[in-house]
Amino acid sequence: MTAIIKKDNLTKIKNYLTESATLKETLGQGQEKYINSVIFEMMKTQGDAKKDLTVCTPKSIATSIKQACDLELKIDARQHCHLIKYGNEANLQIGYRGFVYSIKRAFNDANIDVQLVYKGDDFKLSKEGDVTTYTLTRNNPFAPKTDVIGGFCYISYSINGRLVSFCETMSLEEINKIKGCAKQQFIWNQWFEEKAKVAIIRRACKIHFAGISSGIEKMAEFDNQNFDLDKKEMKEVKSDEPITQEQALELEELIKKAGKDSKTICEIHDVHSLLQFPEGEFESLKKTLEVQNDNS
Repeated sequence: MTAIIKKDNLTKIKNYLTESATLKETLGQGQEKYINSVIFEMMKTQGDAKKDLTVCTPKSIATSIKQACDLELKIDARQHCHLIKYGNEANLQIGYRGFVYSIKRAFNDANIDVQLVYKGDDFKLSKEGDVTTYTLTRNNPFAPKTDVIGGFCYISYSINGRLVSFCETMSLEEINKIKGCAKQQFIWNQWFEEKAKVAIIRRACKIHFAGISSGIEKMAEFDNQNFDLDKKEMKEVKSDEPITQEQALELEELIKKAGKDSKTICEIHDVHSLLQFPEGEFESLKKTLEVQNDNS
């Protein structure tokens, strides 16, 4: 009887998604294929009371699909993003693979490695000029998640034919501070390693790609909604006051040197001109542009 009810739920959900005017407009000719991939992922959760997506409202699933499309991601077996059951609602979660995909879309030769480091591992970093290298030796490949001591995100890519690489690290203490600000703790408890990798790569993207790639920034901004940003551990006090004319001229010069367009930068930050650029974002964008110019 339960199996019949769940089959009926899936049928209702599929019919709702198929008839949705919003999804028809968003997905176009790819609507049927996209919906089938979502239904297939939902079927994998059947039988698990905590994860069963077939009991979620069709509207919440349609909303999640629209959100994924806005981020240019697909809900499928690649796990760039996925649905999470919260009561009888489906919520969209971005996986660390989604950030990897977005970076590769912006820099097609990018090489990205996101790993957690466990007790007993040998992890070493070295830097020479613009190139950072690392070594990681797993002395216990079957270490439990309770042995995590931190993690890192290594990214390398080319700018004007020149290789650039960096490695952002995060301690377990830092990871746990971010976890403490999560609105849905059960997700972290069930998928700690996945969510920790998301936290690490998200930080790397915010530091190194701020103001450069709107797609990567949109994903980081979307992921922010999963956290209580008013909590001390996550809150960044930033001024909304506009920058000075001297600062605007400095940014304009850096943007030109980086081969970027001021109009595009303004659109990303939702301002009409550099003179309206928020002072709280100035240093972050300046640092990013300086790195781009140093490597050009």
